[in-house]
Amino acid sequence: MKRVVLTILVLLASGVIASAQSRGSYLFENSLLRSKLNPAFAPKADYATLPGVGSFSVDMAGNVGLKNFIFPEGDVNHLFLNDAVPADQFLSELPKRDPYLQKRVESDLFGFGMQMGDDGYATLSLSLVEKGSYTVSGDLLRYLKAGSSAAQGISAGGSASLAGYAALAAGYSQDLSRIAEGLRAGVRVKLLIGLAAGRFDMDRVGVQFGSDQVSAVVHGTGALSGVGYDSVNGVSIARPGLHNFGAAVDLGVSYWLPMDGPWNLSGIEFSASVCDLGGIRYDRMVSSLSLDHQFEFSGLGDLSGDIKSGFEKVAADLKEFTQLDSSEGESFLYGLPTSIHAGATAHLLQDKVSAGLLYYHSVNHSNLMLAGGVSPLGWLNLGVNWTFLGPANRLGFYAEVIPEKYFSFFIGMERASLYSNSRHIPIRNFTESIAFGVNMLFR
Repeated sequence: MKRVVLTILVLLASGVIASAQSRGSYLFENSLLRSKLNPAFAPKADYATLPGVGSFSVDMAGNVGLKNFIFPEGDVNHLFLNDAVPADQFLSELPKRDPYLQKRVESDLFGFGMQMGDDGYATLSLSLVEKGSYTVSGDLLRYLKAGSSAAQGISAGGSASLAGYAALAAGYSQDLSRIAEGLRAGVRVKLLIGLAAGRFDMDRVGVQFGSDQVSAVVHGTGALSGVGYDSVNGVSIARPGLHNFGAAVDLGVSYWLPMDGPWNLSGIEFSASVCDLGGIRYDRMVSSLSLDHQFEFSGLGDLSGDIKSGFEKVAADLKEFTQLDSSEGESFLYGLPTSIHAGATAHLLQDKVSAGLLYYHSVNHSNLMLAGGVSPLGWLNLGVNWTFLGPANRLGFYAEVIPEKYFSFFIGMERASLYSNSRHIPIRNFTESIAFGVNMLFR
């Protein structure tokens, strides 16, 4: 049973990271790729992304970290299941919600943006995206640590899902001042090509501890597409092909409210967007997975005799206990995790200084970010931000160079904690993000 749980914990701890664009760019009107956060936004220049490095971003959000599962004692670190870790200490570190981790990685293969007429702006891009979500039952972790004397189990164990796809996105932003002065709206339509996807749910887990026997039962179901699996050879990459398709849409609006206030306040920009409304239907190369096993362990008997066969039997039982069964499955729909942005940005000192508040929501978590930025030279954007609502408080920065021609560069990062272990791994919540890119400019 512990092996199953530790497998999920490894998934929680090892999923590396990203968002379509650093949210620190939300403040700056001339930022090239902030339209990925809201399709109503329009850059001030035409651009073309460099393949592979035009835009790369990683975003990870979780409500647990190493501090929840590894406890130091002097120079020694103990896993939470170790008897040296008091149950009360471990339980006090667990969040109220089930431990989870969500991640998103995106890289543009190509893209460009250009003005259309006096009031429009169009974008086109082809991106590779990978999304993952992992959850483990908090009740199961509590039971394993503190419930060894109980005689009952847990109803749920956790879940994991992963999807990779290519997104061909066409966007358009239009000034609507003829309807209302300062109003702008945008839309981005995406054709999605599914590459691979998988999901697995452990819906029933039970453990019973007797005086001289331990018994366990686990049941779960899942599905794979683009990846094959069998009990002999394990996981294998399926033959590539364009079989899985889907669609999604991003919608956005912004409104500029002119003002004349202190510190040369020129106006406040209000904006909101909903991104990734849609999904992908995986209808080919699909396998169904199931896990439904029982395991009993009653010791190895008399240690003075031949215990080799006893160890071999226990090892064989454990292997069978964790073995997945596969069969041909039916098509399934993968719904994209939808995200919502809503923000307000004040522009001061002849637009050289900006201050804003941004609300961001995705599945399982919400964030509220306070940000400030300066654009002292017109072609340089520098910003800092602090997220104080969500699974973890975090500090971030954003920097972007946008000269009149040639190349632009941006980088943004947010970290939940500046504290790391000796291997430079953050010990607080797994909530980190980074985005960077290099683009060609056309004026």
